[in-house]
Amino acid sequence: MQMAMLRKRFKLKNNIAINFINLSKEEKGMVRRWRNNKDIRKWLFTGHIISAKEHSRFIEALEKGDKNTYWLVKNISGESLGVISLNRINFKNRNAYLGIYTNPEFRHPLAGRQLLALLKKIAFKIFKFHTLKLEVIADNKRAIGFYKKSGFIREGRLSEFVHKNGKWQDAIVMGIIRKGRN
Repeated sequence: MQMAMLRKRFKLKNNIAINFINLSKEEKGMVRRWRNNKDIRKWLFTGHIISAKEHSRFIEALEKGDKNTYWLVKNISGESLGVISLNRINFKNRNAYLGIYTNPEFRHPLAGRQLLALLKKIAFKIFKFHTLKLEVIADNKRAIGFYKKSGFIREGRLSEFVHKNGKWQDAIVMGIIRKGRN
């Protein structure tokens, strides 16, 4: 029941989140193009080029699974701001890991903040999650600074956690706890 709720559209102010399983063929292709963009790929744990077939299988798995959900976020003008996700969803313990990346083809100056605000609303206000976690490659100073400004606290370091470009890289674990928690 709760997972079915996560598969719907969400709106916050002037932004709409559309679940990946409800995207048009063109939107799915656009998201795959972004995911394959070198500026996005360099910070993701899996940095390989995603084929159309692999992307299609990924979205099919989202339809059947109950631990991960992804949304394309658009503003009221129809401009695509980026992608948000909740992963490793645990309804019993009311927590999840988040994912976020902005549209590399349309640099809206507030896109990151808008994406994260919508994701927090979904997680904390609608589903009453207690905590959100994230893992970010330790060299991604820009993202770490953004998350700190957004209220996330560094909780740990995962040594040599990601193997990319022929070398091991550390990941930083960050988290945020819902205000007014119970």
